[in-house]
Amino acid sequence: MLETFGLEITIVIKLIVGMVGVLLYLRVSGKSQMSQMTPADVVSSFVIGAIVGGTIYAPNLSVWYMVFGLMAWTVVTYGLHLLTKVPFFYRLFYGSVSFIVKDGALQLDEMRRNKMDAEQLTAKLREQRIFSLMDVDDVRLETDGQMTVFLKTEKVRGFLLINEGNILGENLKDAGKSEAWLQEELGKIGIKEIESLYCVEWTPGRGVMVVDNKGKTITVTE
Repeated sequence: MLETFGLEITIVIKLIVGMVGVLLYLRVSGKSQMSQMTPADVVSSFVIGAIVGGTIYAPNLSVWYMVFGLMAWTVVTYGLHLLTKVPFFYRLFYGSVSFIVKDGALQLDEMRRNKMDAEQLTAKLREQRIFSLMDVDDVRLETDGQMTVFLKTEKVRGFLLINEGNILGENLKDAGKSEAWLQEELGKIGIKEIESLYCVEWTPGRGVMVVDNKGKTITVTE
């Protein structure tokens, strides 16, 4: 009986191991929603699918090859995650955000670079129940392809200036601030090492919110 259904039983075992392995990978990588996926995550998904699918339908490959492949790819992915702590590699693997509408004006160069036309933009706005470009102040295209829309009637938005110990130069430029200003603001609360900070956000008219690596939050009001 076992000899007759040996191949089928092996496939079932591989399916179970593959499902568990992929779930563990998602847990380790922190990806629980498809909307969080960046281009690098899509590539990673293809690789995982090839590892699991290729092993399942290859009778000459045991389930241990699948386990080894998933473990090896998890290590590679974690290594890439460490590399993205460096701004250059972050932009290389995940891209950068784009403002396709800035201060109410369409940024045609950014729209063309992201292969987006006016019809696609207005369709995306309608999905968020926004029916006129005249109501829009800024539209930010995130690295995962999602659009963040700021209306002219909305509250003032904040700028994330530091993320996990790294200064976000583009956000600092968008905020109209310099690194010298940022260092001065942090110096007011006795912070000299940016590497000790988890994140820093500045909101015009409200001030700076600082969170260190231990979770302690300090707010400097304007």
